[in-house]
Amino acid sequence: MSDGFRLRVKYEIRGRLAYLSHLETIRSMERVVRRAGLPFAVTEGFSPHMKVAFGPALPVGAGSAGEYLDVRLQSYIDAERALERLQLAAPRNLMPLECFYVDVRADAIDVTYPLSLWEAEFSCDGDVREMLEALRCAFGELLEKGYIEVIKRKGRAEKVKQVAFEGRLIEAPVFSAEDTCVVMRFSTFQGNEGALRPDKFIDAALALMSTPARLVRLTRQELRENG
Repeated sequence: MSDGFRLRVKYEIRGRLAYLSHLETIRSMERVVRRAGLPFAVTEGFSPHMKVAFGPALPVGAGSAGEYLDVRLQSYIDAERALERLQLAAPRNLMPLECFYVDVRADAIDVTYPLSLWEAEFSCDGDVREMLEALRCAFGELLEKGYIEVIKRKGRAEKVKQVAFEGRLIEAPVFSAEDTCVVMRFSTFQGNEGALRPDKFIDAALALMSTPARLVRLTRQELRENG
C-alpha cells in the first residue's frame, strides 16, 4: 500500500493571530488545508483525523516568519498549485509562504529544524541608549547565573525547575538601538533535553531591571537545521 506524499508547508504568523495557542494554530491550519481542497490522508480507527504534523510550539503572543507543518496527501498535487490553493484559503495573518515535498521517511520537523532564531523588540518611555545598556546589564547578569527557574504546577503542587542555558542557548543576545526601541536577537536549540522558552528567558532578565523595558514584539525569525 502506498504511503502517500508528504507535503511540507512553510507559513507565517502575524498580528493578532500570534495570540493563538499552539492547539488553536493547529486547528486553524487544518481548516485551511480543508478549505484548500487538498487530498489529505486521514488516520484509521474510531476517531479519524487529518494526518498532519507541526513543528515546535510558539509562546502565546509570539509571531513567526517561518513555521512548518507536514500534511500527508493521498495523491500528488503540484507544490506550486497546492500553495496557491492554501493562500486563497488562509487568513491574512496565517499565510502559507512555500510548499515542497519531503520523503515520507524523513525526520520530524522539530528534529530537522532544532534551531530557533528569535528577535525581540523592547520599548520604553526614556532614552533608548540608556535602555539598551540596562538590557545588556540585565541579560549579562542572567547569563552569569547560567539558568532560569521555571515553576511547574500539577494540581495544587508546585515545583521549581532550573533550566540551564548550556546546550539550549546557542547564540547569546545581541542588541541594537533603533529610533524608538531596542532590538535583541538570539538563538536557541531544542533537543532531547528540552528547550529554553524565549519568553521565560526574557521575563527573567526583565525582572532584574529596576525599571523594566516593555517587550512589544517577539518573533521567531527562522527555524534552521543544526550546522
